[in-house]
Amino acid sequence: LLHLILLAFNAFSVWSLSVISGDCQSVFAKKENTNAVVLVASQKTLPVLVAVVEQLGCAFGESGLLVLPCVAAHLTQIIMDSFLVNFWLRRDKDLSSNNAKVA
Repeated sequence: LLHLILLAFNAFSVWSLSVISGDCQSVFAKKENTNAVVLVASQKTLPVLVAVVEQLGCAFGESGLLVLPCVAAHLTQIIMDSFLVNFWLRRDKDLSSNNAKVA
């Protein structure tokens, strides 16, 4: 859920930066840059979760064991991102093939 919230927030933020900094001429207007920034900026689960577990100390158990679900959540996030990138690539390919047919 945190990853989806960060994806939405970062997508809106990059779009806002693109509009503010010159719309079509902005570095944020390039689709490749936008996709990279949104995905990389949204992957914060593992560092955040490990920091929280360390701050808890031994209140809920051993830190090493509490980190295991954090790693599993991060791997799930990476898998979600791979599906998202695949969707983006297919959509871009379909759009480019449709534009080639029209031209």
